[in-house]
Amino acid sequence: MDMEIYYFSGTGNSFYVAKELQKRIPESILIPIVSLLHQDNITTRADSVGIIFPVHALTIPIAVKRFLKKVNLHSTKYIFAIATRGATFFRGFELIERLLANKGKRLHAQFILTMGMNDPRSEFYQSPTHAEILKLEGAVQRKLDSIMD
Repeated sequence: MDMEIYYFSGTGNSFYVAKELQKRIPESILIPIVSLLHQDNITTRADSVGIIFPVHALTIPIAVKRFLKKVNLHSTKYIFAIATRGATFFRGFELIERLLANKGKRLHAQFILTMGMNDPRSEFYQSPTHAEILKLEGAVQRKLDSIMD
């Protein structure tokens, strides 16, 4: 399988998910989105492409939107996206679908992973207990096993 996993991460949650997925799919290549944004055109030759990112303001981060507008997915046959989030809603898969449709592509699979909330400024923030962290981690690992399949 020829797979490229593009990721954008601010606090490390999405990078963690990308690394854990790569452990399950060793032939995949991790590529940080921010390392490509200076390019006018981004080309992938991978059969499968994954895009992993955190939820920003209920949608995709600006960097991911810029990436999706620039990337050439001509040879790509399968595209999936994974959004990581705290306790927020996410309405960004529709935007990804529109951006891909402009390129004659579609999103084949989409996943949301609930991670530990890491913004203490949020009114919803409460330090998780050790048991809560273990529960979240177990759920993330099980979901990644399913995503790998």
